[in-house]
Amino acid sequence: MKRSGKIFAVASVFLFLVSSPVMANVVAVAAGIAPCVEEVVDLYVKAGGEPVELVKEACGPLARQIALGAPYELFLASEPRWPIWLKDKGLLTEVDTFAIGQLTLWHVSSDPIDVSQTETAVIAIPDPETTAYGNLAKQYLDKIGLWDRKMNEKRIILVGSAPQAVAAVKARTAEMAFIPLSMAIKAGGSYTSIPDMVIEQVGGLTAKADDGARKFWAFCRSENATPIWVKWGFVIPDKSQKGKISK
Repeated sequence: MKRSGKIFAVASVFLFLVSSPVMANVVAVAAGIAPCVEEVVDLYVKAGGEPVELVKEACGPLARQIALGAPYELFLASEPRWPIWLKDKGLLTEVDTFAIGQLTLWHVSSDPIDVSQTETAVIAIPDPETTAYGNLAKQYLDKIGLWDRKMNEKRIILVGSAPQAVAAVKARTAEMAFIPLSMAIKAGGSYTSIPDMVIEQVGGLTAKADDGARKFWAFCRSENATPIWVKWGFVIPDKSQKGKISK
């Protein structure tokens, strides 16, 4: 998507939100980890918590919407970059790591997949500028000397989010995709984890957070939610390291 298109999309979502009736416990969640968060919400509500409304989008657009005053109370991001950006602006508090995510290479077939296939395949990648796992994929391809070459060969297809990367492969626009492990688990097919390509999943409360949002944020980091994070391929950070957000 061109830059003007991205700006229009962010503005459209923001205008919709500010013109809509006020909703309680609105959580902005990175699209790539949304399936897991949906399950955390279900468990929270079953345990007696208030309903939670999820707004799913790439981290960058969500962060910019928060900076513009969007009515989100909690931001669950798939990386530290955007929460830290908001924290530095004084727009996010109680910033903490709630899980550790893993980058995977995925395709829709049940046939085994190998990282060596990245050299020749057409790969869908979420936009590195606005998404956590797209940024991680770029780091990996830069590390093995493939990013510039594949971009020049037009063998990288940049999309807006991890779900869009999955859709590109299913539509045969791309042969495989770099996506979060949690998204690969949901999508089926086959995947392989990329060694050492992990990232902190970081959240925080906005100034609009009420008691309900605070309770849900605490639940996300509680032992009650741990089995769900683990089921979706996340690693729970060492309690002694919690709160030490990487920049």
